[in-house]
Parts: sequence; structure tokens; C-alpha cells
Amino acid sequence: MSSGDNLNSSSIDKVLTILEEIGDHSEGISLGELVKRTGIAKTTAFRTLDTLKERQYVMQDSGTERYHLDLKSLELGIKGLMNVNLVEVSIPYLKTLSSKTSETCFLGVYNNGYVVYLYKSEGTLSIQTNAKLGSRFPAWCTGIGKSLLAFQPLEEIDRVLKEPLTPFTEKTIVDRVTLYETLADIRLKGYSLDDEENEEGLTCVARPIFNYTGAVIGALSVAGPTHRMLRKIDEVNDELGQACSLISRRLGYLGK
Repeated sequence: MSSGDNLNSSSIDKVLTILEEIGDHSEGISLGELVKRTGIAKTTAFRTLDTLKERQYVMQDSGTERYHLDLKSLELGIKGLMNVNLVEVSIPYLKTLSSKTSETCFLGVYNNGYVVYLYKSEGTLSIQTNAKLGSRFPAWCTGIGKSLLAFQPLEEIDRVLKEPLTPFTEKTIVDRVTLYETLADIRLKGYSLDDEENEEGLTCVARPIFNYTGAVIGALSVAGPTHRMLRKIDEVNDELGQACSLISRRLGYLGK
């Protein structure tokens, strides 16, 4: 590597260090504090900040003289988050989840009142299920679908529940009042259950995935035979919660 390459690498490192340090201080940071925290020479930091101000990556409060991230930095961050692929991010966590629970795990997204299955990872105790990749099922009667539907706008929930609710099994909930209460409970607890509502003998627990805007963009589920799932539902739900939380964080979600 040439001396010019070393210089460029060093300069880039300083720019990124300054941006990251400013980003860590929502109340802004002064030049003196920035120099003290980063160890960058004052003249170098000042010149770098001037360039970043000109390019609109940082701004300086005229009253406090403290530096804040400006629109270009925020724009880059948002573009980066928008380019994150839900499936690519979720696959490693789904595989780990299916390995830990030994059951079949699904990733699904919401589409106009339905859940669409995008990915499946089978554990050592895999099962046969009607849920195939690319297939669509009504959101109101599946575990993964209810996790998605519960966090939709009320107008969308009303629209979906006004449609004819045809039962799939003897346990399918078709009473609208009960379904509204169920969705409210999901929002409170953070997870949903499918107690043989879509397939006889199959129990499923599901949780939503949130993105950087706080919106639900997908959900994960763990499904297995009822006799097996009921014995370990709490353990499975804990593992599921960790996976969804980690995926949500990867997608920029800052909530609980």
C-alpha cells in the first residue's frame, strides 16, 4: 500500500470517527469535546467539520456552537435501512430458531388481509403443513397472520374482519368480537397463538418483526404438533422472542 493510500485510509477513518461521535450525542457536541473524545487534532477536526458542514452531513447550532448530524447523514442511514432485505436478514435467525426448537419455523409478510409465506426452516422434528412457500392464508386465523394483522391500522383490521369468516377447523374463531379482543391481547403481549385454528392437530406461536419506523414488516412462527408444542410453548416463545427482537434491531427498530 502506498503512502497516499495510508493517508486516504487515515482521513476516512477520522471522518467516520467524527460522524459516529456526533451521532452518539443527541444533544450535540462541541469541538472541544469532540477533540477530547476522539483524540483527533483540533485543526484536523475543525477542517473536517467544515467540509462536512459544506456537504450537509453535519450542522452547527449558532447559539450553542454544538455540532449535530445534518440531513445527508440521516438520508444515508435511512437509505441503508431501506436496502436491508427482510429475508436475507431473517434466514440465519430462522435456521438457529428451528435448530433450537427442533420445529418448523416460518417467515411471513402481510398482504391485503392475508399472510404470505416467504421462507421456511425445518427442524429435526419437521412436520407436514399446508403452509407452503409463496402460499397465502387469511391473516385472522393463523398465528403468523394474527401477529401481522394485530399491528395494522384499525381501518385495515375493520376491513378484514368485515369479510366473511369461514372456519377451517372446529377451533377456528369466527366471532368478530372475540377476534378484536384477541388482536388487542396480541398487541399487549407481543405474540399470537394458533390453537388448531387453521389445521387440526397443529399449534403455532408467532411474533411480529418491526422496522426502523416502528411498523410491522413481517413475522416469524414456530409450528408443530399440538401434543408436542403444548409441552414446550413457553420455551419456544422465549426463543422466538429473542429471534424477532434481534431481526428487528438489525432492521433499525429502537423500541422494546
